[in-house]
Amino acid sequence: MKNENWKLFTPFKIKDLQVKNRIALLPMGNKLQSAGGEVTPRLIDFYVEVARGGAGLVIVQAAYVTEEFGGTRLLNSSDDQVSGLNILAESIKTWGAQAAIQISHRGYRGSSARSVTTLSVSEIEDLIEAFGSAGERAKRAGFDLVEIHGAHGYLIPQFLSGKTNLREDEYGGDLEKRMTFALRVFQAVRNAVGKEFPISFRLSGDEFLPGGICLEDTKKISRALEQEGVDLISLSAGKGPETREWTIQPMAFPRGCLAHLSEELKPSLRVPILIAGRINDPLLAESILQEEKADLIGLGRALIADPHFPRKALEGRAEEIRKCIACNYCNGKRLIMELPLKCTVNPEAGIRKTMAITPATRKKRVLVAGGGPAGMECAHTLRQRGHEVLLFEKNSFLGGKLRVAAIPPHKQEINEFTDFLVRRTRREKIPIFLNCEVQAHTLRDVQPDILVLATGGKAFCPSIPGLAKELCATAEEALTREWSVRRILVLGGGMVGCEVAEFLAMQGKDIVIVEKLAELGLELEPITRKLLLTRLMQTKPAVYTKSEVVRVEGTRAFVRNSKGEQSQIDFDTLIFAAGFIAEDPFPASEMPDGLDTYRIGDCLGSRRILDAIHEGYHAGLAI
Repeated sequence: MKNENWKLFTPFKIKDLQVKNRIALLPMGNKLQSAGGEVTPRLIDFYVEVARGGAGLVIVQAAYVTEEFGGTRLLNSSDDQVSGLNILAESIKTWGAQAAIQISHRGYRGSSARSVTTLSVSEIEDLIEAFGSAGERAKRAGFDLVEIHGAHGYLIPQFLSGKTNLREDEYGGDLEKRMTFALRVFQAVRNAVGKEFPISFRLSGDEFLPGGICLEDTKKISRALEQEGVDLISLSAGKGPETREWTIQPMAFPRGCLAHLSEELKPSLRVPILIAGRINDPLLAESILQEEKADLIGLGRALIADPHFPRKALEGRAEEIRKCIACNYCNGKRLIMELPLKCTVNPEAGIRKTMAITPATRKKRVLVAGGGPAGMECAHTLRQRGHEVLLFEKNSFLGGKLRVAAIPPHKQEINEFTDFLVRRTRREKIPIFLNCEVQAHTLRDVQPDILVLATGGKAFCPSIPGLAKELCATAEEALTREWSVRRILVLGGGMVGCEVAEFLAMQGKDIVIVEKLAELGLELEPITRKLLLTRLMQTKPAVYTKSEVVRVEGTRAFVRNSKGEQSQIDFDTLIFAAGFIAEDPFPASEMPDGLDTYRIGDCLGSRRILDAIHEGYHAGLAI
């Protein structure tokens, strides 16, 4: 059933700009531009796919108004960039979306060597002029709207916040004076683009930081911008890096977590409000509009996970939407590492069209052994390319270790991704053989052209002298069994170990964590790590870092740290949470001669969900 009568899919006007629906792609960095900050074919492909997927407004990531402090970001700092920006804008509009671009400056976040207070009045005036010039170039390049970035702790909010603006001249003091720079930037852009061209201003509704910008401040700032003639307020939250979790909300945050900010701001304004905040479900988006908490819905990571979210929702195919799970790998860890966009659940995000799924030159019979994330993604890709696919799974269900990964606190979002993979596999009518472990006779019976091994790995359980088998368990067992014991020693303080520790601590267990590295959870995405460790430390576990268990006597573990010092820990159960190791289900002697074999996922060793999905996808492309 189509949902064309939903408010989400009604046209909307921003000034005189008609947008076909109320869905906007939020401006997110993706590192798909060139090292020199120029538009690339890969960047164009990303935004075109979102436009093709049905978004009404596509807001291109922040383009920096000066090369200084631009870093490896998209630039809108000279006329040399207009041609590339024009190709980008026109490519977006080809698919019926309106094209917008954000303009920004990093301020002191661009360098540790400077701060807001070092800017002279002359430098400030130059920056105001740079914003105006960038606005004019955006209009000349063919964009339909320009957005000024005044959120997340970049240059403009550095002036707005009393925590960072300590100036004593006309640009500092009370909030009214601290607004001077923002308002002059807006005026410069307005003068450059003219009265009829729509301008959006992005603000953090609340920085959630003592002494930072709060919602009452944002109300005053928004009203001042409205008086100056702003056409749209785009509302976000947080300040990087201190409260980045409110900007790029992790799985632990509820969906729609910022809608209360727009709901409170809305009565203060006449101009429309666009709201962000972990909106990854069309029903949630529609409810925010129906309850008049906002006028437009901003989707960020949700359109990375599935750029066709709008079209699928419009056509009543919400169950086919690949929902963002808020793992933050795309917009957290990758950006911090200055790496191009990658998505855990969508292996096609950020790649060139030339690398996408294409029909196979020769149809082959492929047996995929293993119905976890790697196996299901591979089976889907193979089926899309026209191969004959048979999917074997030794358990009575599909999903593999994803089922267990969703058990720890705040990880339930993974269940929806698992269900999506299973629904898609069944919808494509891929033959599925449950409770069927692939063995040598299976290969003889099926006679595949290609074998894909996605059979998973086994928990790494290092040998510890004196440890009795009945006293230990794996992380998977820790999450799926009832435990009557009281004191549990978790061996491994990475992601799995910390999640297991929190899960068991919430059941009232006394937890001890032993970790070889200097800190816990080092492989985690920073925002998720910060929140997980905060919650975990509140349970008061005993933590031994730079340490390992060297032997056990009965129920006493002897732990040695990097200095050679020893400690003794009494425990009831020891949990191995040190990852997985490869497990090859087929000895070489049992492999049919000449059978091409691909190995993906945990059967190669410990893998993240992202690794499993991407390896499954690329194996499917390679066959």
